[in-house]
Amino acid sequence: MRSKRVLFGLAVSGLFIGFFLYRVDLREMGHALAGADYRFIIPGVLFYLLSMTLRTLRWRTVLTPLGRFPLVRVWPVVIVGYAANNLLPVRLGELVRAYFLGHREGVSKTSVLATILVERAFDGLVLLFLAALVSLFLPVAGLVRELGEQIHVNWLVLTLGLTVPFVAAIGAFITLAARPEAARLLVSRLLSLLPRGVQGRARQLTGRFLDGFSTLRTPRGVATVFLLSLPVWLAEALVYWVLALGFGMDAVYGHMLTLAGVLVLTLATSNLGTAVPSSAGGVGPFEFFAQATLIFFGVASATASAYALVLHATLLAPVTLLGLVYLWAGDQSLVGLVRASQGPEAPASPETAPRLDEEGLG
Repeated sequence: MRSKRVLFGLAVSGLFIGFFLYRVDLREMGHALAGADYRFIIPGVLFYLLSMTLRTLRWRTVLTPLGRFPLVRVWPVVIVGYAANNLLPVRLGELVRAYFLGHREGVSKTSVLATILVERAFDGLVLLFLAALVSLFLPVAGLVRELGEQIHVNWLVLTLGLTVPFVAAIGAFITLAARPEAARLLVSRLLSLLPRGVQGRARQLTGRFLDGFSTLRTPRGVATVFLLSLPVWLAEALVYWVLALGFGMDAVYGHMLTLAGVLVLTLATSNLGTAVPSSAGGVGPFEFFAQATLIFFGVASATASAYALVLHATLLAPVTLLGLVYLWAGDQSLVGLVRASQGPEAPASPETAPRLDEEGLG
């Protein structure tokens, strides 16, 4: 808890919580919370579990070059990984997920971590794609300017910060996957600058890491990951939709299509905003970006703020509890997984080496 990364995450969350509280009257937000219909949380949780199931199916596809894993084996790993992200700062849950699957299935944890990075990059790309579609009938450019003013960042810098990393990451991953030999040669030359005693180990880990991008080796693989990412976020958008009905937001707009567009943008901004390193679960950035987006499109500040809090709790609590149940049932602890995930990976052996398919998705 005293590490610089943790302290930085807490500071970022505190800053965004300050931005969030600045725009709300706590008494009015309390009235909005008291007047909400919480029965809509039930379908909201079900839609989120559907989204997690779709995430599991997508990840299993991305993992195909490393081996073919049953859905029932991958599902608890996904849930535990997301629970860890909700409880740990600066997305340490990604390391936990990579270690957990590697340990359970006997595959390289370094390769698995690369597949998780592929997932995250495509998550960002799909959210940007959905925001671009909504921009055809809603003023997205004006929203970005407003968000920039709220956090005192130039709107162009904010736009680039929310788009370039994801696009650049996908471009880099596809390049590494499409030309693996060239990538290995380049890496080998760079590693030659290291002391000889660590070169062999570094080359081995780098090779395993590059194996994790194998799904993107062909256009078919890239298209598959993108198309599988769309229903993941559309299912999560349904969570936003049903909870918005519980707060009476359907009465704010004259057309349901407008409400749908506003909620898709809220989905995009609140999730892209959590790409900023922060405390556990993205608390702070999520609430602020969701609140600010809804206020920009005419939702009362108290309602937008109350909705953001309930929405985030609905997305965090059930999966976190389920992940802790899986850990308890498996007689494991989150602390133990975190410590193990940050240790060195064992050298490759016939039992732990990646199980590469010859054809993959190509």
